[in-house]
Amino acid sequence: MEPQPKPSAEISSDQLAVFNDTFASFNHTIKQLNDSYSALQLRYQKLSDELTAANEKLVAALDQNIRTRNFLQNVLESLTAGVITIDLDGRINAINKAGCDILRVKPRDIIGREYSKIFAGALSRGHSLLDLLDGKASYRLVEKRVPVAAGEETPISVSSACITDANDQIVGALEVLVDLTELRRMEDEVARVKSLAALGEVAAVVAHEVRNPLSGIAGFAALLKSELGEMHPQISYVNKIIAGVDRLNRSVSSLLEYARELRLEPRADNLNQLLKETVDFFRVDLSARSSQAQLHLELPPCEIICHFDHESLSGALINLLKNADEAMPGGGTIAVRLEADARRARICVCDQGTSVPEAIRAKIFTPFFTTREGGTGLGLALVKKVIDAHRGTVSVANNTGRGATFTIELPLRQS
Repeated sequence: MEPQPKPSAEISSDQLAVFNDTFASFNHTIKQLNDSYSALQLRYQKLSDELTAANEKLVAALDQNIRTRNFLQNVLESLTAGVITIDLDGRINAINKAGCDILRVKPRDIIGREYSKIFAGALSRGHSLLDLLDGKASYRLVEKRVPVAAGEETPISVSSACITDANDQIVGALEVLVDLTELRRMEDEVARVKSLAALGEVAAVVAHEVRNPLSGIAGFAALLKSELGEMHPQISYVNKIIAGVDRLNRSVSSLLEYARELRLEPRADNLNQLLKETVDFFRVDLSARSSQAQLHLELPPCEIICHFDHESLSGALINLLKNADEAMPGGGTIAVRLEADARRARICVCDQGTSVPEAIRAKIFTPFFTTREGGTGLGLALVKKVIDAHRGTVSVANNTGRGATFTIELPLRQS
Protein backbone atom coordinates (compact mmCIF):
# COMPACT_ATOMS: atom_id res chain seq x y z
CA MET A 1 0.00 0.00 0.00
CA GLU A 2 1.58 3.36 -1.21
CA PRO A 3 2.07 6.15 1.37
CA GLN A 4 -0.37 9.02 1.17
CA PRO A 5 1.03 12.65 0.60
CA LYS A 6 0.81 15.01 3.51
CA PRO A 7 -1.60 17.85 3.07
CA SER A 8 0.28 21.20 2.27
CA ALA A 9 0.20 24.02 4.78
CA GLU A 10 -1.87 26.95 3.76
CA ILE A 11 -0.21 30.44 3.40
CA SER A 12 -1.80 32.96 5.56
CA SER A 13 -2.79 36.39 4.35
CA ASP A 14 -0.22 38.02 6.64
CA GLN A 15 2.57 35.93 5.17
CA LEU A 16 1.42 36.79 1.68
CA ALA A 17 1.38 40.47 2.53
CA VAL A 18 4.93 40.27 3.93
CA PHE A 19 6.07 38.43 0.82
CA ASN A 20 4.51 41.04 -1.41
CA ASP A 21 6.13 43.86 0.55
CA THR A 22 9.47 42.11 0.42
CA PHE A 23 9.20 41.51 -3.31
CA ALA A 24 8.19 45.13 -3.93
CA SER A 25 11.13 46.34 -1.82
CA PHE A 26 13.47 44.04 -3.75
CA ASN A 27 12.16 45.40 -7.06
CA HIS A 28 12.63 48.96 -5.82
CA THR A 29 16.17 48.18 -4.74
CA ILE A 30 16.90 46.59 -8.11
CA LYS A 31 15.52 49.68 -9.85
CA GLN A 32 17.65 51.97 -7.70
CA LEU A 33 20.69 49.87 -8.49
CA ASN A 34 19.90 49.99 -12.20
CA ASP A 35 19.42 53.76 -12.03
CA SER A 36 22.69 54.15 -10.10
CA TYR A 37 24.49 51.91 -12.57
CA SER A 38 23.12 53.93 -15.51
CA ALA A 39 24.17 57.17 -13.81
CA LEU A 40 27.55 55.65 -13.07
CA GLN A 41 27.89 54.59 -16.70
CA LEU A 42 27.06 58.11 -17.85
CA ARG A 43 29.54 59.59 -15.34
CA TYR A 44 32.17 57.10 -16.39
CA GLN A 45 31.60 57.88 -20.07
CA LYS A 46 31.82 61.61 -19.38
CA LEU A 47 35.00 61.19 -17.34
CA SER A 48 36.38 58.90 -20.03
CA ASP A 49 35.63 61.49 -22.72
CA GLU A 50 37.14 64.22 -20.58
CA LEU A 51 40.20 62.06 -19.90
CA THR A 52 40.55 61.25 -23.62
CA ALA A 53 40.29 64.92 -24.53
CA ALA A 54 42.79 65.86 -21.82
CA ASN A 55 45.12 63.08 -22.97
CA GLU A 56 44.86 64.26 -26.57
CA LYS A 57 45.69 67.81 -25.46
CA LEU A 58 48.58 66.49 -23.40
CA VAL A 59 49.91 64.45 -26.33
CA ALA A 60 49.52 67.46 -28.64
CA ALA A 61 51.30 69.71 -26.11
CA LEU A 62 54.03 67.12 -25.63
CA ASP A 63 54.43 66.76 -29.40
CA GLN A 64 54.57 70.55 -29.75
CA ASN A 65 57.16 70.71 -26.96
CA ILE A 66 59.23 68.04 -28.69
CA ARG A 67 58.99 69.87 -32.03
CA THR A 68 59.90 73.17 -30.35
CA ARG A 69 62.79 71.57 -28.51
CA ASN A 70 64.03 69.89 -31.70
CA PHE A 71 63.65 73.16 -33.61
CA LEU A 72 65.60 75.08 -30.97
CA GLN A 73 68.21 72.33 -30.92
CA ASN A 74 68.49 72.51 -34.71
CA VAL A 75 68.80 76.29 -34.51
CA LEU A 76 71.50 75.95 -31.86
CA GLU A 77 73.41 73.39 -33.90
CA SER A 78 73.05 75.46 -37.07
CA LEU A 79 74.56 78.59 -35.56
CA THR A 80 77.97 79.57 -36.88
CA ALA A 81 78.74 80.96 -33.43
CA GLY A 82 79.69 78.63 -30.60
CA VAL A 83 77.45 78.35 -27.51
CA ILE A 84 78.49 76.95 -24.11
CA THR A 85 76.11 76.68 -21.12
CA ILE A 86 76.83 75.92 -17.46
CA ASP A 87 74.59 75.07 -14.50
CA LEU A 88 74.59 76.65 -11.04
CA ASP A 89 77.41 74.32 -9.98
CA GLY A 90 79.64 75.73 -12.70
CA ARG A 91 79.60 72.54 -14.76
CA ILE A 92 79.26 72.56 -18.53
CA ASN A 93 75.95 71.01 -19.54
CA ALA A 94 75.78 71.87 -23.25
CA ILE A 95 77.91 72.93 -26.21
CA ASN A 96 76.87 73.18 -29.85
CA LYS A 97 78.70 71.98 -32.95
CA ALA A 98 80.19 75.39 -33.79
CA GLY A 99 81.59 75.64 -30.26
CA CYS A 100 83.24 72.24 -30.64
CA ASP A 101 84.68 73.27 -34.01
CA ILE A 102 86.06 76.57 -32.68
CA LEU A 103 87.63 75.02 -29.59
CA ARG A 104 88.51 71.77 -31.40
CA VAL A 105 86.95 69.56 -28.73
CA LYS A 106 84.31 66.85 -28.63
CA PRO A 107 81.15 67.19 -26.47
CA ARG A 108 81.97 64.07 -24.48
CA ASP A 109 85.30 65.58 -23.49
CA ILE A 110 83.87 68.62 -21.68
CA ILE A 111 80.14 68.11 -20.90
CA GLY A 112 79.75 67.48 -17.17
CA ARG A 113 83.17 68.90 -16.33
CA GLU A 114 83.89 72.10 -14.43
CA TYR A 115 84.06 75.22 -16.58
CA SER A 116 86.92 76.68 -14.52
CA LYS A 117 89.11 73.60 -15.09
CA ILE A 118 88.44 73.30 -18.80
CA PHE A 119 89.01 76.99 -19.56
CA ALA A 120 91.30 77.94 -16.72
CA GLY A 121 93.81 79.68 -18.98
CA ALA A 122 91.56 80.81 -21.81
CA LEU A 123 87.92 81.86 -21.60
CA SER A 124 87.94 82.35 -17.83
CA ARG A 125 90.90 84.75 -17.84
CA GLY A 126 89.57 88.21 -16.98
CA HIS A 127 85.96 87.33 -17.85
CA SER A 128 84.31 84.14 -16.67
CA LEU A 129 80.82 82.65 -16.70
CA LEU A 130 81.31 81.89 -13.02
CA ASP A 131 81.36 85.64 -12.36
CA LEU A 132 77.81 85.89 -13.69
CA LEU A 133 76.65 83.27 -11.19
CA ASP A 134 78.20 85.44 -8.44
CA GLY A 135 76.13 88.42 -9.51
CA LYS A 136 78.64 90.25 -11.71
CA ALA A 137 77.61 91.96 -14.94
CA SER A 138 77.69 90.12 -18.24
CA TYR A 139 80.32 90.97 -20.85
CA ARG A 140 79.98 91.51 -24.58
CA LEU A 141 82.36 91.19 -27.56
CA VAL A 142 85.44 90.60 -25.44
CA GLU A 143 88.34 89.42 -27.61
CA LYS A 144 90.51 86.54 -26.42
CA ARG A 145 92.96 84.04 -27.86
CA VAL A 146 92.19 80.42 -27.03
CA PRO A 147 94.86 77.69 -27.27
CA VAL A 148 93.48 74.95 -29.54
CA ALA A 149 96.67 72.99 -30.24
CA ALA A 150 100.33 72.94 -29.34
CA GLY A 151 101.63 76.41 -30.12
CA GLU A 152 98.42 77.40 -31.91
CA GLU A 153 95.80 79.89 -30.76
CA THR A 154 92.46 80.95 -32.21
CA PRO A 155 91.24 84.55 -31.85
CA ILE A 156 87.62 84.66 -30.68
CA SER A 157 85.02 87.19 -29.57
CA VAL A 158 83.16 86.24 -26.37
CA SER A 159 79.77 87.41 -25.05
CA SER A 160 77.81 86.10 -22.06
CA ALA A 161 74.34 86.10 -20.49
CA CYS A 162 72.48 84.54 -17.57
CA ILE A 163 69.89 81.81 -18.13
CA THR A 164 66.65 82.37 -16.17
CA ASP A 165 63.51 80.28 -15.66
CA ALA A 166 59.83 81.31 -15.81
CA ASN A 167 60.13 82.84 -12.33
CA ASP A 168 63.12 84.96 -13.41
CA GLN A 169 65.44 82.87 -11.26
CA ILE A 170 69.00 82.28 -12.53
CA VAL A 171 69.46 78.61 -13.42
CA GLY A 172 72.76 78.90 -15.33
CA ALA A 173 74.80 81.00 -17.74
CA LEU A 174 75.82 80.84 -21.37
CA GLU A 175 78.73 82.08 -23.45
CA VAL A 176 78.68 82.84 -27.18
CA LEU A 177 81.95 82.39 -29.09
CA VAL A 178 82.65 83.86 -32.52
CA ASP A 179 85.72 82.75 -34.46
CA LEU A 180 87.67 85.81 -35.61
CA THR A 181 90.28 83.92 -37.64
CA GLU A 182 88.83 84.79 -41.04
CA LEU A 183 88.15 88.39 -39.99
CA ARG A 184 91.74 88.84 -38.82
CA ARG A 185 93.00 87.25 -42.03
CA MET A 186 90.91 89.66 -44.09
CA GLU A 187 92.13 92.62 -42.03
CA ASP A 188 95.72 91.51 -42.56
CA GLU A 189 95.04 91.12 -46.28
CA VAL A 190 93.51 94.61 -46.52
CA ALA A 191 96.48 96.08 -44.65
CA ARG A 192 98.84 94.18 -46.96
CA VAL A 193 97.05 95.43 -50.07
CA LYS A 194 97.14 99.01 -48.80
CA SER A 195 100.83 98.80 -48.02
CA LEU A 196 101.55 97.23 -51.40
CA ALA A 197 99.56 99.94 -53.15
CA ALA A 198 101.63 102.61 -51.42
CA LEU A 199 104.78 100.63 -52.15
CA GLY A 200 103.80 100.40 -55.82
CA GLU A 201 103.42 104.16 -56.10
CA VAL A 202 106.81 104.75 -54.49
CA ALA A 203 108.40 101.99 -56.55
CA ALA A 204 107.16 103.49 -59.80
CA VAL A 205 108.74 106.86 -58.97
CA VAL A 206 112.00 105.33 -57.74
CA ALA A 207 112.27 103.00 -60.72
CA HIS A 208 111.90 105.83 -63.21
CA GLU A 209 114.42 107.95 -61.31
CA VAL A 210 116.93 105.08 -61.29
CA ARG A 211 116.43 103.93 -64.88
CA ASN A 212 117.50 107.24 -66.45
CA PRO A 213 120.94 107.33 -64.74
CA LEU A 214 121.33 103.61 -65.48
CA SER A 215 120.92 104.25 -69.19
CA GLY A 216 123.71 106.85 -69.02
CA ILE A 217 126.00 104.55 -67.05
CA ALA A 218 125.39 101.70 -69.49
CA GLY A 219 126.12 103.97 -72.46
CA PHE A 220 129.37 105.35 -71.05
CA ALA A 221 130.49 101.86 -69.96
CA ALA A 222 129.91 100.58 -73.51
CA LEU A 223 131.97 103.48 -74.94
CA LEU A 224 134.74 102.85 -72.45
CA LYS A 225 134.83 99.15 -73.29
CA SER A 226 135.03 99.96 -76.99
CA GLU A 227 137.94 102.34 -76.46
CA LEU A 228 139.90 100.08 -74.13
CA GLY A 229 139.47 96.92 -76.18
CA GLU A 230 139.13 93.35 -74.95
CA MET A 231 142.85 92.97 -74.22
CA HIS A 232 143.13 95.96 -71.85
CA PRO A 233 144.15 94.93 -68.29
CA GLN A 234 141.31 97.01 -66.77
CA ILE A 235 138.59 95.65 -69.06
CA SER A 236 137.34 93.32 -66.28
CA TYR A 237 136.27 96.36 -64.25
CA VAL A 238 134.27 97.67 -67.17
CA ASN A 239 132.61 94.27 -67.61
CA LYS A 240 131.65 94.29 -63.93
CA ILE A 241 130.11 97.75 -64.36
CA ILE A 242 128.09 96.54 -67.36
CA ALA A 243 127.00 93.38 -65.50
CA GLY A 244 125.97 95.46 -62.47
CA VAL A 245 123.98 97.83 -64.66
CA ASP A 246 122.23 94.89 -66.34
CA ARG A 247 121.36 93.45 -62.96
CA LEU A 248 120.02 96.78 -61.71
CA ASN A 249 118.07 97.21 -64.93
CA ARG A 250 116.44 93.80 -64.48
CA SER A 251 115.52 94.71 -60.91
CA VAL A 252 114.06 98.02 -62.04
CA SER A 253 112.08 96.27 -64.78
CA SER A 254 110.70 93.78 -62.26
CA LEU A 255 109.88 96.63 -59.90
CA LEU A 256 108.02 98.51 -62.64
CA GLU A 257 106.16 95.36 -63.62
CA TYR A 258 105.13 94.81 -60.00
CA ALA A 259 104.05 98.44 -59.55
CA ARG A 260 102.10 98.44 -62.81
CA GLU A 261 98.34 98.19 -62.38
CA LEU A 262 96.98 94.89 -63.59
CA ARG A 263 94.38 95.27 -66.30
CA LEU A 264 93.02 91.78 -66.75
CA GLU A 265 90.83 90.68 -69.60
CA PRO A 266 89.54 87.35 -68.32
CA ARG A 267 87.53 85.12 -70.59
CA ALA A 268 86.37 81.51 -70.52
CA ASP A 269 89.28 79.47 -71.82
CA ASN A 270 90.86 76.04 -71.69
CA LEU A 271 93.32 75.68 -68.79
CA ASN A 272 94.69 72.46 -70.29
CA GLN A 273 95.79 74.31 -73.42
CA LEU A 274 97.31 77.18 -71.43
CA LEU A 275 99.43 74.79 -69.35
CA LYS A 276 100.54 72.86 -72.43
CA GLU A 277 101.62 76.03 -74.24
CA THR A 278 103.39 77.44 -71.16
CA VAL A 279 105.24 74.21 -70.39
CA ASP A 280 106.30 73.81 -74.04
CA PHE A 281 107.60 77.40 -74.09
CA PHE A 282 109.53 76.91 -70.84
CA ARG A 283 110.93 73.60 -72.09
CA VAL A 284 112.52 75.51 -75.00
CA ASP A 285 113.90 78.06 -72.51
CA LEU A 286 115.44 75.27 -70.40
CA SER A 287 117.09 73.81 -73.48
CA ALA A 288 118.48 77.20 -74.52
CA ARG A 289 120.03 77.67 -71.07
CA SER A 290 121.30 74.06 -70.99
CA SER A 291 119.42 73.49 -67.74
CA GLN A 292 119.47 69.99 -66.26
CA ALA A 293 115.81 70.26 -65.18
CA GLN A 294 113.20 68.03 -66.80
CA LEU A 295 109.53 68.95 -67.22
CA HIS A 296 106.63 66.55 -66.66
CA LEU A 297 103.07 67.69 -67.43
CA GLU A 298 100.02 65.81 -66.15
CA LEU A 299 96.64 66.93 -67.53
CA PRO A 300 93.17 65.52 -66.82
CA PRO A 301 91.36 63.72 -69.65
CA CYS A 302 88.61 66.33 -69.76
CA GLU A 303 89.05 70.02 -70.54
CA ILE A 304 89.02 72.42 -67.57
CA ILE A 305 87.27 75.63 -68.60
CA CYS A 306 87.96 78.63 -66.39
CA HIS A 307 87.80 82.44 -66.61
CA PHE A 308 91.34 83.86 -66.72
CA ASP A 309 93.58 86.37 -68.45
CA HIS A 310 95.79 84.30 -70.75
CA GLU A 311 98.89 86.53 -70.73
CA SER A 312 99.08 87.32 -67.01
CA LEU A 313 98.32 83.76 -65.84
CA SER A 314 100.90 82.35 -68.24
CA GLY A 315 103.45 84.85 -66.87
CA ALA A 316 102.66 83.76 -63.29
CA LEU A 317 103.20 80.11 -64.27
CA ILE A 318 106.51 80.99 -65.95
CA ASN A 319 107.63 82.64 -62.69
CA LEU A 320 106.75 79.49 -60.73
CA LEU A 321 108.61 77.32 -63.23
CA LYS A 322 111.68 79.60 -63.04
CA ASN A 323 111.53 79.42 -59.25
CA ALA A 324 111.39 75.61 -59.41
CA ASP A 325 114.34 75.52 -61.85
CA GLU A 326 116.42 77.82 -59.61
CA ALA A 327 115.64 75.59 -56.62
CA MET A 328 117.34 72.65 -58.41
CA PRO A 329 120.82 73.84 -59.50
CA GLY A 330 121.87 70.21 -59.86
CA GLY A 331 118.88 69.28 -62.00
CA GLY A 332 115.73 67.31 -61.28
CA THR A 333 112.12 66.98 -62.39
CA ILE A 334 109.56 69.78 -62.35
CA ALA A 335 106.11 68.19 -62.26
CA VAL A 336 103.15 70.31 -63.36
CA ARG A 337 99.72 68.88 -62.58
CA LEU A 338 96.22 70.19 -63.33
CA GLU A 339 93.13 68.92 -61.51
CA ALA A 340 89.69 70.25 -60.59
CA ASP A 341 86.61 69.59 -58.51
CA ALA A 342 83.13 71.08 -58.78
CA ARG A 343 84.23 74.52 -57.60
CA ARG A 344 87.91 75.10 -58.19
CA ALA A 345 90.77 74.27 -60.53
CA ARG A 346 94.18 73.48 -59.03
CA ILE A 347 97.54 73.90 -60.72
CA CYS A 348 100.42 72.28 -58.82
CA VAL A 349 104.09 72.94 -59.61
CA CYS A 350 106.35 70.48 -57.77
CA ASP A 351 110.14 70.63 -57.69
CA GLN A 352 112.84 68.37 -56.23
CA GLY A 353 114.95 71.14 -54.73
CA THR A 354 115.32 72.21 -51.14
CA SER A 355 112.29 72.46 -48.89
CA VAL A 356 110.94 75.83 -47.73
CA PRO A 357 111.80 76.46 -44.06
CA GLU A 358 108.79 77.00 -41.84
CA ALA A 359 110.19 80.34 -40.63
CA ILE A 360 110.08 81.92 -44.11
CA ARG A 361 106.99 80.23 -45.53
CA ALA A 362 104.72 83.10 -44.48
CA LYS A 363 107.09 85.65 -46.09
CA ILE A 364 107.78 83.88 -49.34
CA PHE A 365 105.22 85.91 -51.34
CA THR A 366 106.26 89.23 -49.79
CA PRO A 367 107.85 91.76 -52.19
CA PHE A 368 111.66 92.01 -52.06
CA PHE A 369 111.95 88.92 -49.86
CA THR A 370 114.45 86.45 -51.33
CA THR A 371 116.87 83.82 -50.11
CA ARG A 372 118.82 83.59 -53.38
CA GLU A 373 121.85 85.70 -54.17
CA GLY A 374 121.05 88.05 -57.02
CA GLY A 375 117.29 87.56 -56.70
CA THR A 376 114.95 90.54 -56.78
CA GLY A 377 112.35 89.04 -54.45
CA LEU A 378 109.56 90.04 -56.83
CA GLY A 379 108.95 86.85 -58.83
CA LEU A 380 106.67 85.12 -56.30
CA ALA A 381 105.18 88.47 -55.25
CA LEU A 382 104.11 88.98 -58.89
CA VAL A 383 102.61 85.47 -58.92
CA LYS A 384 100.50 86.27 -55.85
CA LYS A 385 99.43 89.61 -57.30
CA VAL A 386 98.21 87.95 -60.50
CA ILE A 387 96.44 85.09 -58.72
CA ASP A 388 94.77 87.48 -56.25
CA ALA A 389 93.49 89.48 -59.22
CA HIS A 390 91.92 86.24 -60.53
CA ARG A 391 90.10 85.75 -57.18
CA GLY A 392 92.30 82.73 -56.55
CA THR A 393 94.88 81.64 -53.99
CA VAL A 394 98.50 80.50 -54.15
CA SER A 395 100.23 78.53 -51.42
CA VAL A 396 103.36 76.50 -50.82
CA ALA A 397 103.92 73.22 -48.99
CA ASN A 398 106.93 70.97 -48.58
CA ASN A 399 106.91 67.57 -50.26
CA THR A 400 107.23 64.38 -48.26
CA GLY A 401 110.66 63.56 -49.67
CA ARG A 402 112.35 66.73 -50.86
CA GLY A 403 111.39 69.90 -52.62
CA ALA A 404 108.24 71.99 -52.45
CA THR A 405 104.89 72.25 -54.20
CA PHE A 406 103.29 75.56 -55.17
CA THR A 407 99.53 75.28 -55.63
CA ILE A 408 97.35 77.78 -57.51
CA GLU A 409 93.60 77.51 -56.97
CA LEU A 410 91.22 79.32 -59.32
CA PRO A 411 87.41 79.48 -59.12
CA LEU A 412 85.72 77.71 -62.01
CA ARG A 413 82.81 80.16 -62.05
CA GLN A 414 83.25 83.80 -62.90
CA SER A 415 82.82 86.13 -59.91
